[in-house]
Amino acid sequence: MRIAIVMATAAMITSLIGCTTESVPTSGVIKLNSDYPVGKYAPDIPFTSDNGKETTFRKIRQPITIVAFTSTSSENRANPDLVNLAKDFRDLPVTVAQIYLPSEKYSSAQEFMASNNTHNKYLVTLYDAERIALRGFGYPKPDTVLLIDDNSEIVAIEKGFSNLKSLTDRAQELAEAVEEADYDHYAE
Repeated sequence: MRIAIVMATAAMITSLIGCTTESVPTSGVIKLNSDYPVGKYAPDIPFTSDNGKETTFRKIRQPITIVAFTSTSSENRANPDLVNLAKDFRDLPVTVAQIYLPSEKYSSAQEFMASNNTHNKYLVTLYDAERIALRGFGYPKPDTVLLIDDNSEIVAIEKGFSNLKSLTDRAQELAEAVEEADYDHYAE
C-alpha cells in the first residue's frame, strides 16, 4: 500500500513539474503573429471583383497568389508598388491582388468601385464591403501582404510594401516550380 502511495505521489510531482515547463509546439506551424499563422490555409471566400461580378478567391487566382490588404481612404487607387509587382509577374502563374478593407463610407463593392480609380489590367482589385476577408484571414491590418502557394497555404507574410523582396523572391521560386511541374506533366 505504501509503495502505491509513494508511486502515486511521484507521478503527481512529475506531472506538476511537467506542467510548469513550456509546451513544445507539435503542429510544425510557425506563427509569426496571432492573426496570420504561416501554414494556415487561405479560405475560399466570395468577393465582388473590380468589374462588379461576384466571384470567389480561388476562381480569381493563379496557383501562386500575393494578397495585399489596404485601407480605404478618400483617394483610393491601385497601389503603384502592387501594380508594378503584378506587371513583373504577368508571365508567371502568380496573381497579385489588392483587397481594400471596408470603410463606413461605402455600402457595397459596386459603390466603392464606381467612385474610385482602382482599375488596372494586371492587378486584381477586391473590396471587402461585407468584411469577408476580415473573417477569413483573421482581421488583417492594412498593408499586410500574404504569399499563398499552389496548395492554398499561407507561406510568407510581410508588413508593409517597402520591403517585399524576400516575399517576391519566394513567389518567383514557387511559380517556377509550378511551371516546371506543369511542363513535366504535359511532356509525358
